[in-house]
Amino acid sequence: MMIVRTASVDELPQIEAMYAAIVDAMQNTPLDVWWQMGSHPSHEMLLDAASDGNLLVAVDDGHDDADDTAAETANPVLGACILNGVQGVDYGIIDWDVQCDVTEVNVLHLLGVSPAARGRGVGRAIIDKASAMAMERGVKSLRLDTFDNNAPAIALYRSCGFTDHGVYEVHVGRGLIHASHLMEMDLR
Repeated sequence: MMIVRTASVDELPQIEAMYAAIVDAMQNTPLDVWWQMGSHPSHEMLLDAASDGNLLVAVDDGHDDADDTAAETANPVLGACILNGVQGVDYGIIDWDVQCDVTEVNVLHLLGVSPAARGRGVGRAIIDKASAMAMERGVKSLRLDTFDNNAPAIALYRSCGFTDHGVYEVHVGRGLIHASHLMEMDLR
């Protein structure tokens, strides 16, 4: 059974291992989104998010306790993301559908699904939890950016109700710019 909840700091080693598996699986493929362990995501970024209650994690809670070997070696982390109010520097170029104060916006960052868990609805479950959490916070708009070459993510976000505001050259950190979709979910 899959559960999506806020992550604890104690879970960071497993979450970082999941992100490392994602980075390894994407590198030098058409889906490469230039993530680099230690930089994006960094331990500090994940630690800050976990400490602030902004790191969501999807875990497989259905381990068979009778199989101790499998339980010890399996990483129960299926996916994760950061949900906070930090908008990218380029978010100001969009005339967003939801006109609101910056305090009424949450942003979905680093949504990733373990390569071993793809196709199980993990991404959708994380988005559902993130949007529910944002609404509990009184947020009116959930925003994100995603590389234009990440067709599976773009399709997922659209199917979850995000409006695609088009492709823009977006500063993605480390001095890099990439064509990215800027997307928004109206939470009003």
